[in-house]
Amino acid sequence: MFRPRKRGKALGAVVLAVGLVAAPVTGVAGAEPAPAGVPPRTVTLITGDRVVVTGTAVGAFQPGPGREATTFHTVHRDGRLHVVPEDAAKGIAAGKLDPRLFDVTGLIEAGYDDARSDHVPLIITGTPTTGLQATRALPGAVAAQAPKTGAAFQDLLADPGVTKVWLDGMLRPTLDRSTTQIGAPTAWRTGLTGKGIRVAVLDGGVDGDHPDLAGREIAERNFTDDPDSADLDGHGTHVAATIASGNRTYRGVAPDARILDGKVCVNGGCPQSWVMAGMQWAVDEGADVVNLSLGGYDSPDIDPLEEAVNLLSEKTGALFVVAAGNGGRSRSIDSPGSADAALTVGAVRHDDDLAHFSSRGPRNGDGAVKPDITAPGLNIVAARAAKAIIGTPVGRRHLSLSGTSMATPHVAGAAALLAQQHPDWTGTQLKSALMASAKPNPGLGVFDQGTGRVDLPRAITATVGAAPVSVTFEEQLWPHHDDTPVTKTVSYRNSGKDSVTFDLVAELRGPDGRAAPEGLVIVTPARVTVPAGGTTAVAVTADTRVGGLDGVYSGALVGGPTRTPVSLAREVESYDIAVEHVDAEGNPALDHTTALVGMNNDVYTNVYGGNGTATARVPKGEYMARSVVRTGAEVAVLARPSMTVDADHTRFTFHAAVAKPIRVTAPDPAALAVISDINVARVFNGRRVVLNTAFFAGFDGMSIGHVGPTLPEDQLGVSIGAQFQAAPVDGTPVHYRFRWVEHAVPDGFTRAPTMDELAEVRTSFAPGPADRRHLHSGNASPLDGSGGWSVLLPVPAGGTVVDRITPDQLTWGWSYTRQSPEYRTEADYSSFNRKYALGGDYAERFLFPVLGPGLSGYSATYLGLYEDRITAQVPLVNDRAGNLGRASHETARTSLHRDGRLVGLARDQVAEFTVPAGEAHYRLEHDVVRDPKANELTTRISGAWTFRTDVLPDGHGRRLPLSVVRFTPELDAAGGTPAGRLLRVPLTVEQQDGADNGEVREVRVDVSFDDGKSWRRVPVVEGAALVRHPHAAGYTSLRASGSDSDGNTFEHTVIRAYKITG
Repeated sequence: MFRPRKRGKALGAVVLAVGLVAAPVTGVAGAEPAPAGVPPRTVTLITGDRVVVTGTAVGAFQPGPGREATTFHTVHRDGRLHVVPEDAAKGIAAGKLDPRLFDVTGLIEAGYDDARSDHVPLIITGTPTTGLQATRALPGAVAAQAPKTGAAFQDLLADPGVTKVWLDGMLRPTLDRSTTQIGAPTAWRTGLTGKGIRVAVLDGGVDGDHPDLAGREIAERNFTDDPDSADLDGHGTHVAATIASGNRTYRGVAPDARILDGKVCVNGGCPQSWVMAGMQWAVDEGADVVNLSLGGYDSPDIDPLEEAVNLLSEKTGALFVVAAGNGGRSRSIDSPGSADAALTVGAVRHDDDLAHFSSRGPRNGDGAVKPDITAPGLNIVAARAAKAIIGTPVGRRHLSLSGTSMATPHVAGAAALLAQQHPDWTGTQLKSALMASAKPNPGLGVFDQGTGRVDLPRAITATVGAAPVSVTFEEQLWPHHDDTPVTKTVSYRNSGKDSVTFDLVAELRGPDGRAAPEGLVIVTPARVTVPAGGTTAVAVTADTRVGGLDGVYSGALVGGPTRTPVSLAREVESYDIAVEHVDAEGNPALDHTTALVGMNNDVYTNVYGGNGTATARVPKGEYMARSVVRTGAEVAVLARPSMTVDADHTRFTFHAAVAKPIRVTAPDPAALAVISDINVARVFNGRRVVLNTAFFAGFDGMSIGHVGPTLPEDQLGVSIGAQFQAAPVDGTPVHYRFRWVEHAVPDGFTRAPTMDELAEVRTSFAPGPADRRHLHSGNASPLDGSGGWSVLLPVPAGGTVVDRITPDQLTWGWSYTRQSPEYRTEADYSSFNRKYALGGDYAERFLFPVLGPGLSGYSATYLGLYEDRITAQVPLVNDRAGNLGRASHETARTSLHRDGRLVGLARDQVAEFTVPAGEAHYRLEHDVVRDPKANELTTRISGAWTFRTDVLPDGHGRRLPLSVVRFTPELDAAGGTPAGRLLRVPLTVEQQDGADNGEVREVRVDVSFDDGKSWRRVPVVEGAALVRHPHAAGYTSLRASGSDSDGNTFEHTVIRAYKITG
């Protein structure tokens, strides 16, 4: 089901066709929890509320200042997590807030977690009057930075001048024979070289000193926070050289074009606001063509970036040539390639077959045809910037890269040649000519290739083009027997000196790949004559009453010299549904929030109706829903795990009177309730969806009830949790943390556990800076996967906390977070899968040294290969107990070498590298430097691992061999050992779970007492290194190295692993 690409609500609700939030599994009852192993991240939302995310559905909240009474709604589905405060849910439903602001998974992916960003970057449309300071004027919008205190949120929501608050999303660069493949030499022989044409390259900077680009850069501007405009990774220089290189061997498509170098990307990505500012600068500088080899998430609405492309194209006549993206699947076109005016480029191989990574249409939201065209994008060789860290080197001055990023400049260069040939043409005319003359691959559809691969010999000789360049009919609502035929006009323009006559045929295929029924699309007249210098219009009529499958049809109007893409959609069986909300007194509930999630489709929506009844249009199918209905101070949580939408089921009622009270108390009647939550998890055909509601208070005034049909126990899991804070005992904080599991939604719930029904966990924390905030949380992960949430509570630095918990049917996880005085997260640690017995006493420890690499007990992929991409994220600061950690750093560097040559370098602990085919010897290196002012110990961690591998076939992946050594010496509470003593340092070899690791038979250990300036080997006896310390106070650094029986090696170093006390 598609939705119009416009701002607003669809039938009373915002319906997003997205893949949202969760952990997929294959069962509920008795299922083991999803494997953990991803270091925790803290994310502060625009509201000021903090969310701690671990490798499972378990997490913790810290409400923003004054927001303790806020209700939170979360959804887990398909590996993603959304956390939506109730006051934000209505802003989303009203179309004023971008849902991405609450996509916690997406915020982490963009680098907006607290460890990497101290603000929430925004793009605001409209005419805001709020006091939030604009950081940059943009086409049709302004950029701003919201502080993570949440201070700006309510002001923005209430500001009548604000049309919409968008996340300033992070875009990414969409990573010889190719010019011949598109026919550029033919154009060169006619004198077309791009002379006099300005092409803007908005990218990561261009190395204008490279010999291939000598004299070609005529202007540059840096829109990033880098200190200068230098290309620090190599992407932008490669793109610019593909357009305008003068090298005889690696010649650009338009070697005489002039380059406008707008730096809008850094190694971490390309914020939309930087890109938009660069676009305005480019057209102000007179760019004829603007190359955007970048992209990111495309929402169903027209986002500010798409709007800027459309507005600037219309206003200036410039042509924006944009990468389609590297999603490699249907409906994965990136923004701004999704803009109407963009000439959107997919990638093909040298044989014109589609590259496996090239994003395919249709466009999200309305089913329009994208990409528009394709070009070579696999193993493209072009100039290598002096500071390049990506790609496969080809000699000293060139490198090979693949991606739609590489395809895009081929088309930008082709557009430059056409612009030289036709200096009076607008960007729209250039786009039309390139698309009309492209060479189609008969084995591909228009959603794969648009009109085909750019073909310069045809483009420079073609005279006929179409307007519009493609035709998209709006989706016709089901049922289709009474559809009204829709007619659109396509005009053909002839720039030649002779009239042209051709027959037009509509060639479309249906959702099953077969030819569309006759009469679905009719062209009138079928024979067209376009006079010289003139235009001729034809009528294209879609009659969706014609029989056939429901779904999307796509193809082209084919005639003589032209191809015009066409798409239309017969909506699948769908219904307008009404969701009625009734309060406890029988009146329409004006205060309600209802989440509706598809179990066999991708619908997720929060429905809201001002009169108590909300409406939405959704496909026939199976859904689950959760509604919160308020009657004064009373709150009813109503869950409908099974909600079938079909011809007989289109009205659903959530009546608060169904719900019965929830009563949960702690053994200590004076304990204060700090959070309570209700989670409903359903499994349907192997897909799990979890809906959660959390309250920062107890269950007083709350009730719960089941609505609709019941489900078998193996399809439904419900967990109810409550946490209390008691008075400290001898200065030690005491918490009660409860969770219970049901296999039906209860009508009311009462629990009053006694001490005999609990286990006690005493957690100790290593000393830390007194001026920091030290926070602790604990939560249970029910075996049925129904999840739950916790709240971050303060603990004393270097102190202890006591948690009294319910152990039955649960595994527990614990976390520790350290925040700076400015609330910036400096460290996140977590443990998983702890099991406790009734009545038991247990101990946990956090942050005790040595902090260093560790893998024990976790099964995430820390070093992996998927197709031709190697990913690395080795945990470097796990603590002595093996808790998985992530800590802030001053610098981080990850590099990969192949047979001794650099493949790439990332300035982060997490990296992905694309590698060429062929078995080779690889060396991965990590190096992280931490702030010694905030971290006395483990001030630097470095590691190197070697292994052999080849690439894998499409769709295949595996974990690569990885070994680390964990140091576990007995130290005092401050991480020290006396000077002059012999210390036994036990060693534990840990290997990546699921990898083909060889056996490690020997480990070598070196020590340093001068922060790594000098080293000496120490003996290893019975699994422990024997370290004799000097008589003076100082620090000990440790280095371990070794190899396994397959020849894979490892070496890692921890500077200042522990203290030597005097």
